[in-house]
Amino acid sequence: MQLVTITEAATEAGKSIQTIRRMIKQRKIQVKRQKTPQGFNYLIVKDSLTAAMNAAASAVAASAANEAPIQEVPDEAAPAAMHDAQPDIHDVTATTQTIERDHRIIAEFERFGSTINTLIEQNTRDKENFFQLIKTFQDRVITLENQIKLLEAPKSSWWKFWK
Repeated sequence: MQLVTITEAATEAGKSIQTIRRMIKQRKIQVKRQKTPQGFNYLIVKDSLTAAMNAAASAVAASAANEAPIQEVPDEAAPAAMHDAQPDIHDVTATTQTIERDHRIIAEFERFGSTINTLIEQNTRDKENFFQLIKTFQDRVITLENQIKLLEAPKSSWWKFWK
């Protein structure tokens, strides 16, 4: 079992380091963790890397085989073919789907905007209620302070009522 670092694996596979890390995270390749003071170093099992690259290459080849062959038009025939061509059903369908998607996105933005406006109005009402509560509490505190001052005020003696 031969082990390679992520950098070596990326160079060998012709992929980026981030792609190799994604493959590790997705558990497409086998790794051994090596503990270091800063965390872990990952050492990749070279056989699993080769198997993963072969699987990816065969998947790409299979999807390419399923695609329709592309017809090439010679350069001198291209302008005539462009003028004589009828719109393809697939083109109209794709355009219609794009327009529908755009309308859905616009509708979602409008709903988002109305939700934001509702939240702003609710925030304004809550803020007004909050300030009213603060004013009420301030009034009550002032009233209580005045009552405390009256209770603490020295009373005059009963024999000094003529002064």
